Amino acid sequence: MHPVVVQILRLGCYQLIFMDKIPAPAAVFESVKLAKKMKQERASGFINAVLRSVDRDRGSLFDSLPGGIQGLSIRTSCPEELLKMWEKSYGMEYAEKIALSANQPPPVTIRVNTLKLTTEEFEDILDKAGIPYSRHSFLPACYNIDDIYRLKRVAEIPKNCYYHQDAASQICCKALDPRPGERIADVCSAPGGKSITSAQYMGNKGEILAFDIHPFKRDIIEERAKSMGVSIVRADVRDASSPCPDELAEKFDRVLCDVPCSGLGVIRRKPEIRYKPLESFAGLPGLQYEILHQSSRMVRPGGVLQYSTCTLNVEENEGVVERFLNEHPEFSPRILPLKECFNRSGTKPSHQITLFPHLFDTDGFYIASFVKK
Repeated sequence: MHPVVVQILRLGCYQLIFMDKIPAPAAVFESVKLAKKMKQERASGFINAVLRSVDRDRGSLFDSLPGGIQGLSIRTSCPEELLKMWEKSYGMEYAEKIALSANQPPPVTIRVNTLKLTTEEFEDILDKAGIPYSRHSFLPACYNIDDIYRLKRVAEIPKNCYYHQDAASQICCKALDPRPGERIADVCSAPGGKSITSAQYMGNKGEILAFDIHPFKRDIIEERAKSMGVSIVRADVRDASSPCPDELAEKFDRVLCDVPCSGLGVIRRKPEIRYKPLESFAGLPGLQYEILHQSSRMVRPGGVLQYSTCTLNVEENEGVVERFLNEHPEFSPRILPLKECFNRSGTKPSHQITLFPHLFDTDGFYIASFVKK
């Protein structure tokens, strides 16, 4: 088939199968009309026949697909190599659930800025405005909002009293367990959401150094923290994979390494990620390990080091953590203070956890934690 014909068929099939507000005859008619306009008159009858067949059999289109990885790849639009990686890491059942969840719309999750507004005041405003919401089962100040655009139009809500942050990132901050008066480093901070959430856990008392490799992102972090009423965040420029300077060595109670990653946990927000070849991620574990290694020098004795990614890739997650523990005997695993998460996943409390979208209704996320002896 001519490439134009292929694309017209894809457009027509998408309208017939997914766009339920478009009448089927209109989808077929406009596809045929488009073929003629694109100088593919000879294929117009063929396009008409195929699309009418799709419409007639749309309820059973997937029935004849092959089983296993190949069929799952077609049904979920996930490359076979990605599905095979997930199957190897998590088993076929989880691979299928991850792929299916990647095509679901993510929830709109916000966090109330408790430095400016209490959760009771926030809920009172929503109730009076008639805006439906759901409170997270164990995260403080975390809400899912169905109609975020309606929320933005509520005049009674003070400026900067809430911000968008997926529940996985908020769980990451809960796992870090920042406390008032502590000194904390967020080594890959931009755009600064985890630093701002940590500041709320600390009651805006203590110090948070938020680093990023780019000067313009440093400025974004500082401006965002200031607008949120956070006074304990100080941003600076630093490459987290570079040698730790002596002035930062053993100076922090807690260090957060939310490292650059392949992003395979946020496909439902960034669908194009699924089509990146897996070999393009080959250099990431080395970079991630180096960031974790250099950041470990910043932790004081008895302090906490935490590692996290927003990917579902064992090489970037468990592989990096296993290497770190093998090469840093001065650190031991720290049981994550996330009993609710372990209960939901049906696993014993551990120093590491993977947040699967189909289990937690969050982005795919990985968290591991250590304590310096």
